[in-house]
Amino acid sequence: MGARSHVARWGSSLAVRIPKPVAEQWGVREGSRIEMVPRGDRLVMRKETHDLDEMLARISPETLHDEVDTGPARGREVW
Repeated sequence: MGARSHVARWGSSLAVRIPKPVAEQWGVREGSRIEMVPRGDRLVMRKETHDLDEMLARISPETLHDEVDTGPARGREVW
């Protein structure tokens, strides 16, 4: 699905509106993070994705926190 939009001013920046049908098909909503990559006379936008292995690789002893006690088990949890 394609759509046309226009460039508008948003503070000191410029903004492009994403029409609702395109946003729904693309799976983005207000607050979604996207990446914009210029390619010649085109601008490619893609949803920001997270790679679990990459995120886990950034954990260090300085950023790792201790366990948090949330109280006694309830229900049939097995620990």
